[in-house]
Amino acid sequence: MDVTRIVAPNPGPFTGAGTNSYIVTSGSEALIVDPGPLIASHLDALRAGLVGLDPVGIAVTHHHQDHAPAANPLAAELGVVTYGFGDFGGFQAISPIADGEIIHIGNEAVTVISSPGHTPDSLCFLAEDALFAGDTVMSGSTVVVDDMTAYMATLERLAALAVEKIYPGHGEPIHDGPAVIAAYIAHRQERESQIVAALAAEAHSLDRIIAVVYGDIDPALRPLARQSALAHLHKLVEEGRAALDGDVWRSLL
Repeated sequence: MDVTRIVAPNPGPFTGAGTNSYIVTSGSEALIVDPGPLIASHLDALRAGLVGLDPVGIAVTHHHQDHAPAANPLAAELGVVTYGFGDFGGFQAISPIADGEIIHIGNEAVTVISSPGHTPDSLCFLAEDALFAGDTVMSGSTVVVDDMTAYMATLERLAALAVEKIYPGHGEPIHDGPAVIAAYIAHRQERESQIVAALAAEAHSLDRIIAVVYGDIDPALRPLARQSALAHLHKLVEEGRAALDGDVWRSLL
């Protein structure tokens, strides 16, 4: 199996250098993972990467606008199907796939892994000893989490796979997967402890919790901090460790 990474020209605070698109090949067949945004130069780069190959499909890790928009237009052009969660968030996969299903490329079997947390529709794709992780794991950037309970369960599942090589949705390929996943879990556990401590110290408004836990954060990253804090707080509510009364968060410990 060979992997070619093509970075979309969409850099920013939440995309880093840009969104990673991958061309995964086995023999003469190729699967595109996350074709990215509808940017003409990026589509040209993907087309160039497919020269001499027989594309068999396009796999999408989740519906976000930096990952999915090019999928169905490019699939129509190439005469292939798109694989993904299904109809969610504005992206509708031509061929919906679920946890444990297989996509075949040449002699390679790519296994679908349901990985909710970043978004409800997030998927990872496991091929040989490599994991295509979308935004579930990123290199050099923090993951925005929609559902912390689901995300922690996903991280534990990925930890159990012990995959060394991870191809993230943003940043350079990761070559020490188990260590990175362990660090992700530890970071989220530490952040949860900080939020629990903030609640115990009477930081009951969301703004105050963010100020205590994240300090003097860059204003550009404040939306990320807000989303992360809310995800942790809702997890604590689900576990019966916190409660929300109007706009006031309270510890139940």
